Amino acid sequence: MPNRNRSRRAGPKGSRARSHAKPTTARQVASHAVPAEEVRYRSRRAEDDDWIVQLARRELGVVHEQAFGEPFPESELRQYLQSGMPTVVIERNGRPVGFYSYLPSAVGKVHVSALVIDSKFQRKGIGRKAMEHLEAEVRRTGAHTLEVFIQDVNPSSLAFAKQLGFREVARVEPRTLVLWKVISPGPVLPPMSMPF
Repeated sequence: MPNRNRSRRAGPKGSRARSHAKPTTARQVASHAVPAEEVRYRSRRAEDDDWIVQLARRELGVVHEQAFGEPFPESELRQYLQSGMPTVVIERNGRPVGFYSYLPSAVGKVHVSALVIDSKFQRKGIGRKAMEHLEAEVRRTGAHTLEVFIQDVNPSSLAFAKQLGFREVARVEPRTLVLWKVISPGPVLPPMSMPF
């Protein structure tokens, strides 16, 4: 008799062992959940330039060569970065994963020179959130229209821009589409030229 009772209470397969297990609460699940990714934006620093140029060359080099028939213009990008045009580094959990840069104008149109996300971090919503951040940033300055230039050999970037609400307004040779997105009412202006 004593053996039967001990096996029923002590064994993991006993019915009493199962009946005393407490259900998991929502608070316990939340405390064990993986923390959400933290994406932050900061102004570019001079020590970022090598990384920015390498990332841009890696992500855009093939497209640039296909569209223009020449290697990616690293020195022009460096000059652009050093000119002081607004350039923002996108960090995910403290690590840089991309950047964006833009050219403001006095007439309320902002040319988005670049939005480049490391391919390892694409399709995670980082680019979309970065564009929302950029829009909010330039809207505070009174801007009414965003402009991007995308080469026709880059269908994924073209599809991304259209998902964000950009519409084609012109074509520039060689192989470049000009797209605009109106972010607040303002005058209609002619497209700007590419910085690099």
